[in-house]
Amino acid sequence: MIEQADVVIIGGGVNGASIAYHLAARQYGTIVLVEKSGLADGSSGKSGGIIRQHYSNPALIRMAIESRRFFERFDAEVDGHAGFVQNGFLIVVAEKETAALKANVTLQRELGLDVELVAPAQVGTILPGINTDGVALAAYERSAGYADPYGVVTAFAQRAKQSGVTIHIGRQVTGIHVQDGAVRGVETNLGLIRTPLVVNAAGPWGRHIARMVGIDLPLTVKRLQELVVKPPTAYSKMNPTVIDLCHLVYFRPEPGGLVLAGGGITDDPEPVDPDRYKGADFETLSDVSERLTRRMPGLADAELIRGWAGVITVTPDFHPILGEAPEVQGFIHAMSCSGHGFKLAPIVGRLIAELIVDGHTTTLDITPLRPDRFQQGRALRSRYEDFPILA
Repeated sequence: MIEQADVVIIGGGVNGASIAYHLAARQYGTIVLVEKSGLADGSSGKSGGIIRQHYSNPALIRMAIESRRFFERFDAEVDGHAGFVQNGFLIVVAEKETAALKANVTLQRELGLDVELVAPAQVGTILPGINTDGVALAAYERSAGYADPYGVVTAFAQRAKQSGVTIHIGRQVTGIHVQDGAVRGVETNLGLIRTPLVVNAAGPWGRHIARMVGIDLPLTVKRLQELVVKPPTAYSKMNPTVIDLCHLVYFRPEPGGLVLAGGGITDDPEPVDPDRYKGADFETLSDVSERLTRRMPGLADAELIRGWAGVITVTPDFHPILGEAPEVQGFIHAMSCSGHGFKLAPIVGRLIAELIVDGHTTTLDITPLRPDRFQQGRALRSRYEDFPILA
């Protein structure tokens, strides 16, 4: 039997689940979400869960501010457990990045973010035990936090399902029907779903899905590794999340008095297949651990609890791709990627829902993130030359 839907969302990660939730909240017709494996089985389930608002461009700053507000009220609004902890966010930089940091903080404050520059001598009052060697300047964002990625995805999906969304787990998209330049349906291993609208929220598989309609998105899949350590003394869950641009490492509290850390992207010589990629390797985990202890000497004797590898989907300018494809009517990109997907997912869901229901976004202008900006020479850029993924 051929199914019918008003919209088909491809991908059961945090963006797909958020879009399903927000469309259901707008009571938009028949909504179907298809996921080939399981909810949060791709990048979302292996996310570091950091929720920060420190960006270089107005579009992402505004999106991050709106998303953080949503995380703060997530449990009451979605009726699920996000595990949100408002612990603050600290970024420390060397001399060469001070101009970029100052410019970013100025812009963020203009857009309403409560953030302040911090001299190296005062950094220790925000995070006791931190080594400030090499730090020329820092910035502190009080309202930032972290949350549980798996809990967020499943809560969005459960509420969407309760609101009438059909969620197919284990259903793989094998093709997309296009006629006269417009979407007509989605072919799957379990049959055809006729629909005029498809949302590509497939994350690391997004390029593959886009190619089904003849679009080659400029997406690269990269492997990223993280670890969790147990300090000799329990690490406070209220210690701020830190991004250290001197040593290119980030870390935050993990429930149970632990610390989660990661740093940089593994430069695999071969393209990374999101269905088959290497797990964590001892060399990289050791390197991240060493960089972590340079900044936090008190963690030198911490015990390695676990490590893992995940994949992120990177655009040429490390910013999301959002909006309807100019080449195919009814095909919508929701690539909130380059490691920003989790923290931006609540607002991405709302914006894509607005685009579908209203024909345009009303909360924020997503024009700077349009799919054809690379062809038009309008790519965005980060002010941080050595760590552009920070955006």
